Amino acid sequence: MDDLNLEEFPKELQNLMNLRHVYFDKDPMKFPVDMGRLSNLRSLSFFIVGKERGRGIEELAGLKHLKGELSIYDLQHVTDGEEAKKAKLAEKTNIRKLRFEWQGNRSSAINIDRDVLEDLKPPSELELLEICKFSGDKFPSWMMSGYLFDALKRLTIDKARYLIEWTEIAAWPTEGTIVLFPRLEELLLRNCDQLTSAPTRFPCLQKLEIESMDSGMPISNISTHLTTLTCLIIKKIRRLTHLPEGMLKRNKNLSYLEIKDCPELTCIVDDVFGCCASLEELRISKCPNLRTLPDGLHTLLSLRKLIIENCKSLECIPVTYGLTSLCEFSVWFCPQLPSLPEGLEYCNSLQMLTIRKCSKISSIPITQGLPFLREIKISWCAQLSSLPSGLEYCTSLQKLTIEYCTSVEFVQTLHGFTSLRQLSLYRISGKILLSALESCTSLEILSISYCPNLETIPSLDSLTHLRKLAIYECDVLKSVPSALASSHCSLTRLIKLEVGGFWKELDSFPAFHVIPQLEELTLYGWPKLNSLPEQVQHFTSLTYLEIYSFDGMEALPEWLRNLTSLECLFISMSKNLMYLPTIEAMQCLTKLQHIHIYHCPLLKERCIKDIGPEWHKISHISTIRGRFLFPFLVPKSTMHA
Repeated sequence: MDDLNLEEFPKELQNLMNLRHVYFDKDPMKFPVDMGRLSNLRSLSFFIVGKERGRGIEELAGLKHLKGELSIYDLQHVTDGEEAKKAKLAEKTNIRKLRFEWQGNRSSAINIDRDVLEDLKPPSELELLEICKFSGDKFPSWMMSGYLFDALKRLTIDKARYLIEWTEIAAWPTEGTIVLFPRLEELLLRNCDQLTSAPTRFPCLQKLEIESMDSGMPISNISTHLTTLTCLIIKKIRRLTHLPEGMLKRNKNLSYLEIKDCPELTCIVDDVFGCCASLEELRISKCPNLRTLPDGLHTLLSLRKLIIENCKSLECIPVTYGLTSLCEFSVWFCPQLPSLPEGLEYCNSLQMLTIRKCSKISSIPITQGLPFLREIKISWCAQLSSLPSGLEYCTSLQKLTIEYCTSVEFVQTLHGFTSLRQLSLYRISGKILLSALESCTSLEILSISYCPNLETIPSLDSLTHLRKLAIYECDVLKSVPSALASSHCSLTRLIKLEVGGFWKELDSFPAFHVIPQLEELTLYGWPKLNSLPEQVQHFTSLTYLEIYSFDGMEALPEWLRNLTSLECLFISMSKNLMYLPTIEAMQCLTKLQHIHIYHCPLLKERCIKDIGPEWHKISHISTIRGRFLFPFLVPKSTMHA
């Protein structure tokens, strides 16, 4: 029913007595009435409880053959337990996934919700159960007394903000504690701010995720007997100062650990990593009071990913000698971290290295080659003065990105970098010297921008695989690369070019020859220029043209009509631009569908819908955007990761 804009189902639906499967979206339409008459129904992905006759929860009673997945929404409309019983959920033994959800902040409905959930006893064959926005203060007896649930594998409890108790009941008289969920593999507790207790025995639990709690008490309770965890995720626990002592040491098969957004966490557990030999991925983020990681990091012989982000007080990462399996190492926004861990250069399996917003790091300890290193990204490291001295030995490197490193000098021989496919240098204030760039014969993307000390570009003639070339806003550069100026351009695969913003004393744009296969072109100007480069009119394959910062230009040229393949025209930051080409020229651009005008105040006034003198030239174009009448849109050439 994707193509129909129905607000309500036809009443005749209730007469389809043999209907077995019905599928429709939750939001667009009012839920149909009298669904209980469809007694042969097998598939019904959700049911929305209403207050009107024919939409009550009792409509589920006669749907005995339902199977698979069922979500029941708006349970706040169920007034008491007796009404909830009418759904007869326990009899629907073919349902495997069940979700209960209430709506609204309902602190006054604690007793009602508790009674309703008590009598919404699900079938014991259930494999997945989700309880969302429950306002009761404790769970029903069937969740606390060992009611079957032999098949339940996944349990989610979300936004139960008034829930305090989830306790176990001792078996009578001497058999110990009942195991409530003997086969449960995944448990997610989220937004249960007042929960202070939880069961401790989950003999098959593999994944535990606890998120958005006021205290770490549920973590401590649950962890008491856990030994089978393979995945542990802890997020947004506001009063958690440390992890429970035994949580990591008892779970010998733990492979994934994530700790995120715990503002009072000061330590994990001392010397814990020696007990987590199977750990493959460790992620720690948004823990502003965490000062150091535990010792023993080097014993994690199976660790493949180490990601540390937004830990503002972190001062030390232990040595990484011995991390022979480490493939990805990323450190983001750790402004107090003075150095990277010793031994990083011996992580011979390392493939990806990312260092971002670590303002105190002055060097990167890689003095020898890392044979499998494929990607390096370094950005916003203000005190970094040089690149790793062993970079030239990383011969498998495919992507190298250096951004916003104001002190670094990129004086690098690129000889032997035959695997390099992307080189991006952005906002580097230090000296740049690209020695032996011509040996990077696999290079597909070369981008150098906002680099005020770039004086020359080496020959690009041998870079025959180049698909994107961006060289712009380099203030002392006076010419385009020779490969662009040559009448026999070797860049036969180049389809995207961004160029300009050179030495401001130049009176004209440096000459470059036609690249017949070029599809996207962005031109950066400077105040002395009053026109676009003439050769652009011969780029007849262009589908995208951006004109940026041509303050001296008042009118776009009439020859723009020759760009008959043009689909998108982007004009920005040209304060004196007033005129588009004539209407005849604009109508020659039969494929032009999008025009964007941004920070061009005079042209803005002249293109106001219906009344601007330039409006009639563009009124036929399907998409017109700008800050004057249309949504704000940033030029894509100014967006950087």
